Amino acid sequence: MKLTTLTPPLQALHDSSDDILLVSLISSDGMPVVHIGEGLDYDEQSALFFEMKKACDRVLDGLRLGHSEEIFIRCREGCICIWPVGDMVFACMARPSVNSQRMQMLAWKTVSALGALV
Repeated sequence: MKLTTLTPPLQALHDSSDDILLVSLISSDGMPVVHIGEGLDYDEQSALFFEMKKACDRVLDGLRLGHSEEIFIRCREGCICIWPVGDMVFACMARPSVNSQRMQMLAWKTVSALGALV
């Protein structure tokens, strides 16, 4: 897997809307593989996104509902969606003004493209 093949789908998602701030692919150890956009500390953000995914999976497993296919969090200052991609995690962070349905659709398309590459 080459980073040059993973970057175009992420770049396309980031370029699709001014509301999308950060698009990232995170390895199984919580480190950023590819990140595009605004970020305070890519290593810290990646670790937090990875831990959110793990925590949600623990909750779902405890409830016997399996593992997460998508995590969507909205707050006053923005929103985040997190998806599994193989043994990695895809994360997208956007402004609160983003159309959440459009964001989820674009993220799903990106995750599908990444899934075909990994």
